Amino acid sequence: MSKTRTPISELNIQSTSNNLCRIQQIDYAILSAMPEELEYFENMLANFSYREVKINRMNFKVYDYNNTGILLAHTGMGTTFASSVLTLIFSYFSPEYFFVIGTAGGIKTGLRVRDVVIVEKAFEAEILDAFTLLKNTPFENCLTHPMNNEKLSTHYPADPFLLKLSDSLSLKDINIHKGTVVTSNTFPAPKELFDKIKSLDPYSIDMETSALYQAAWLLNAKILAVRGISNILNSDGSDKKLHESDIKGSSLAASKVLFSILTKLISVNMQNKESMSHKIENEELMLINKYKLQPHPEGGYFSQIYKSADTVKPLDCRYHNEQRSASTSIYYLLEKNDYSAWHRLNSDELWHFYKGSPLSIYVIDKCGTLSSHLLGDPLITSNANFQVCIKAGNYFAAKNTDKSSYSFVSCTVSPGFEYTDFELADKNELIDNFPQHESTIKRFARQM
Repeated sequence: MSKTRTPISELNIQSTSNNLCRIQQIDYAILSAMPEELEYFENMLANFSYREVKINRMNFKVYDYNNTGILLAHTGMGTTFASSVLTLIFSYFSPEYFFVIGTAGGIKTGLRVRDVVIVEKAFEAEILDAFTLLKNTPFENCLTHPMNNEKLSTHYPADPFLLKLSDSLSLKDINIHKGTVVTSNTFPAPKELFDKIKSLDPYSIDMETSALYQAAWLLNAKILAVRGISNILNSDGSDKKLHESDIKGSSLAASKVLFSILTKLISVNMQNKESMSHKIENEELMLINKYKLQPHPEGGYFSQIYKSADTVKPLDCRYHNEQRSASTSIYYLLEKNDYSAWHRLNSDELWHFYKGSPLSIYVIDKCGTLSSHLLGDPLITSNANFQVCIKAGNYFAAKNTDKSSYSFVSCTVSPGFEYTDFELADKNELIDNFPQHESTIKRFARQM
């Protein structure tokens, strides 16, 4: 399932709050450690519209390139910064693919400066010994990650589909290799580990790739790194010609290779979207007709499918001492660019996912805290849940994460729904009450 494609002109995020919602708005994120390593892409995208996005102390540029959103970001040097920035970008932007561009020191015999290595897999130099030293000790459990209960690996792979796209690349005057890269926080290489490193036959060494691949593995994200050889290491891991390193030339070569892969990927995705579009439109029409869905005041289409014959008389004053059905349920369909506008109910409402695009549900509670929930199939979409509950009295709105698709869900209300218990929010009143969330409120308000 592809992810949300909000036009870049609508992307406007600037917050120092810890309550900044997770959004899904870009296709590709391209990361590098140093500014020089992104110059090629900055020049290539210079004539396309972009937005600068600030999250806390960090600034990102998101370009609108041929109807795709491309984020460019510097991670800074080393494994800690690299993994931290990737995780931040994944959490707030959820790109469909991560790409890593930059330079590396050559290790494998025969490599030349400005050769390019497409990284099939990566490993971290300093942790290698732990995989043997921890076995049969009280610390052996450390070799299993506690959050997903999966065994850790010495090597972490690139996304296989992206690797497949890089097959048969041929660029004039650029030698392209595929293989393993080692990462270390020691520059240019840890001499005491260099013989062991060489025994694993890596092409090159850098300070970020393994950390980025490990973070992508943990987050179930798709990633590919492309490294240009900027310098050649000596047999002991030193580099006597370090000051002659060609950062600009090797970055340019790697960038040309990555751009070729990216171009192929965009072409494949566009073809897939076109073929899927006809299927989606047919499915959507079939659902609307089959369940006799009608337009809903908040947006989307609905039909009531269940109303309990049992009645209750809630004690809470918000029901005005009136009886209610014990429970009601509707089918609800939200198509493409449409959205469920800000509204609230007197009862709790459970949303259940069935088919189509995941839904982002935004909630402003009575204390003014803005949160978001992802309704979808967790086996397909990370961080999604089949069911989301919105508490009575909280304002909420929803949108598709994939603007080319639709969402088909059901909503269950208990005590049962009555229109007297439904309030479509007044935009200006909502902004007056929660001015800190003005930009988000405006995105999902019906009233001018």
